[in-house]
Amino acid sequence: MKKYAILLMVSVFLFGMSVEAQQPQSPQRHDGQKKNINRGEKPQMSAAKRAGYLAVDLELTDAQRAKVQALFEKQDKIRTERQAEIKRLKEQEKAKFESERNAQESEMEKIIGAEKFQQLKAKQNQHHEKMKQRREMSPNDSTCDRKRGPRHGSRLK
Repeated sequence: MKKYAILLMVSVFLFGMSVEAQQPQSPQRHDGQKKNINRGEKPQMSAAKRAGYLAVDLELTDAQRAKVQALFEKQDKIRTERQAEIKRLKEQEKAKFESERNAQESEMEKIIGAEKFQQLKAKQNQHHEKMKQRREMSPNDSTCDRKRGPRHGSRLK
């Protein structure tokens, strides 16, 4: 009888662990809400605060702390300039791409005519919506029957 009780307890424990392991876990904050993992949300600590932490950890003198703080401020300035440059380049590339796309569309319309071009745009929009729905459908969803990965081929169902 004791063996059955132990076997029952072990099986309940294993069943509980398997059920818990199958549930997807999303990061949560201390207040129980889901955490939004996004690199843009995290503010950068000030140079003075970072230098203060470093000074405490490494027991730096006031002169060393001031030099470290100056270095951190210099790095922050370089980082913000680099980020601004990257943002500017992205906007330029986006504008260039948009103008190229508009030129290609106008050329295509001249070649195939306005009516067939509208049919093409309708098909492209339909395909775009279909792909959007596929992206929204998670692989853990029971309605999703497609397989992913290199072993299952390069094309989706």
